[in-house]
Amino acid sequence: MSYTQHPLSAAFPPMAPEDFQSLKDSVENIGVQNPITLFEDMVIDGWHRYSASQELGMPCPEVQLRADVDPVDFVKAQNKERRHLPVGAWALIEAELWDWRAVGRPAAVNGAPGAPFTPTVAAMADAAGASVRTMKQAGKVKREAVPGIKDAVKSGAVSLKDAHACLLYTSDAADEYSLCRSRWSPYH
Repeated sequence: MSYTQHPLSAAFPPMAPEDFQSLKDSVENIGVQNPITLFEDMVIDGWHRYSASQELGMPCPEVQLRADVDPVDFVKAQNKERRHLPVGAWALIEAELWDWRAVGRPAAVNGAPGAPFTPTVAAMADAAGASVRTMKQAGKVKREAVPGIKDAVKSGAVSLKDAHACLLYTSDAADEYSLCRSRWSPYH
């Protein structure tokens, strides 16, 4: 069966090409040693292992996320220790994780019964290990930045502070991307 990447997994930055090649080399040599985890028929953990195995035409073991495990808590636990990202990247990832809504989970409508909890900025900042100011910057970048800038922040190539500054000094997406390209090294 062919799978897609779960949105919660996609909130995290992809591996650098050289790291992915190393993973592929390992998979080719010894196979996939740790099963991927599926949720909602998508890969919630192990996307790179799955991609490497598919490119090589090799089997990939899989398990289902246990029903008693919160998927957001799961992706955070699986990624927090193995990814060494700056605080601004974690703040942006945290903001994106709070946007996700499970299939069948009601949308928040004025505190309707059964609606999910909408966190405060302070609660989100605490979960990301960031300040409230950093979390507010992450929210603005999440809402207004072009995807390439968001990806650069999540990978640590551009600081959240610099991405936020791009938004303050530009009027459209093309200007934003051009300013960031000309000003910060990952875009040179």
